[in-house]
Amino acid sequence: MKKLLALALTGAMLLSLAACGGGSEASSAAAVGTGSTAAAEGEATYADTLRVVIPQDPGTLEPGKINTQTYFQVVRQIYEPLFTFMPDGTLEPWLCESYEYEDDTNLIIHLREGVKFSDGTPLTAEDVLWSLQRVVDQSLPPIAYIIDIDFEKSEVIDDNTLRLVTVRPAATLTKRLAFPGLGVASKAAYENGTQNWLGDAVVGTGPYKLVEYVAGDRLELTANENYWREGEPATPNLQLRFIKDDTSRSTEAKAKGADIVITLNHREFDAVNAVDGMHVETVPSTNSVYLMLNCKKAPLDDPKVREAFTYGINLQQTAELVYGDFGSAPSGMIAPIVFGNNPDSFAEYWAHGYDPEKAKELLAEAGYPDGVTVEILVETGDTARNEMAQAFQAQLAPAGFNLQITQLDAVVLYDRVNAQNQHDMVLSGLTCSDYEADNFLNQLLEGSNNIKMTNFDDPHFFELIETGATIMDDAEREKAWQAALDYLMEANVMIPVWHKDLNGAVADNVEGFNLSPAFEEHYYQFAKVRQ
Repeated sequence: MKKLLALALTGAMLLSLAACGGGSEASSAAAVGTGSTAAAEGEATYADTLRVVIPQDPGTLEPGKINTQTYFQVVRQIYEPLFTFMPDGTLEPWLCESYEYEDDTNLIIHLREGVKFSDGTPLTAEDVLWSLQRVVDQSLPPIAYIIDIDFEKSEVIDDNTLRLVTVRPAATLTKRLAFPGLGVASKAAYENGTQNWLGDAVVGTGPYKLVEYVAGDRLELTANENYWREGEPATPNLQLRFIKDDTSRSTEAKAKGADIVITLNHREFDAVNAVDGMHVETVPSTNSVYLMLNCKKAPLDDPKVREAFTYGINLQQTAELVYGDFGSAPSGMIAPIVFGNNPDSFAEYWAHGYDPEKAKELLAEAGYPDGVTVEILVETGDTARNEMAQAFQAQLAPAGFNLQITQLDAVVLYDRVNAQNQHDMVLSGLTCSDYEADNFLNQLLEGSNNIKMTNFDDPHFFELIETGATIMDDAEREKAWQAALDYLMEANVMIPVWHKDLNGAVADNVEGFNLSPAFEEHYYQFAKVRQ
């Protein structure tokens, strides 16, 4: 038996960025403090509340309900996964204290002792297994991360130990179990209460607990007095306000209306940096933005039409036009910092560049001599993505594509894609949250919600992914991921258009805060505001 001892927990805990609107009325009217934390004479004093602005209202606090970054950033305050990623990308046990592989398909998880939920009840292995099982039972978006687990064979060994059995060797399972959508909730609180995910069901082990949720406005959280990490959170109260519009968020940052403002338009960086007491922080991310083409709906169901589309867009020009030096034009199917990327084959495949005449020739060969009309869905309030859609619209016009842009709130957009499945294409992002290509690829497997973006249900593609996931040798697994990415690239159903950098406006007196590439999570439980 190969024993893997847990590493000492250091550094910061991950919190993420998401995108989702809507929700119900306030769940509580309790007030959050706005004073300061007392200090001994001569010591610094710190604010009682950390004020943060994020781009979207999560709409729900149900674990795993939505697969977007600002949603993760919210729920990660309340629920915690078994593992977490440190800022340097290394994996650390979190609720899991240690683990061991009995063989390639049997993973034994030993939970950290003494961990309690926010209601004071102990965390048990039954809560963990139930939390993972409900994702599968309800086909929630994180199902892609645990698709290899055989729940009929997985079992609770004792209160602090469980066995996860996989249907085949799963080389990256521990990485995937760090996904914030797989945070552990209290089984008893859910089953014995009203099952309200904006009320009494919101019971986790995280640093904060729910005080008040006001749909479309803000979320008020206060410290979980039962939190297992001593001295955390560093700030007793956390206020997350939802401001969808990029310009409005930048205005809030320049007015110093918050301690941290997540995601600014890059054109506002200089103006924010010029404000006394504020600065902009950026880090490379594991996220990329994609044009996702529905290959089951005419005219994009024709491979020749999709090929024509690739000749009608200019990736380098568009990235530079919209984002400037912030982030980078695509250099592979996934972000450069992710293991398994395919930069060489990508450069060769896209060497043809922008050629609208070739695009029109291909459209004519496909039976569309007069061109085609297609619709692209973009989230309302995302200035950069809407500018990108407009740039593609202008490039595609002389190539025979009439691109119509439709802006929708995130909830409406994803409902149209996932529930109705009536769309031509979507401009959306995907994150290789665990720094490995399988995290991206698993989100495209049959049974995952993201497959509905493209409807690319190709058996050979699925086989390439599943084969790669069983390879324990890193070098061989990297080749497998590159083969899968090449196959996806050549199908022209997902076209990367930008490798994202993360950014946030941060007050100069904020201490302990870091942006994190993994899951676009951020470190609120360690942040405090010096007064």
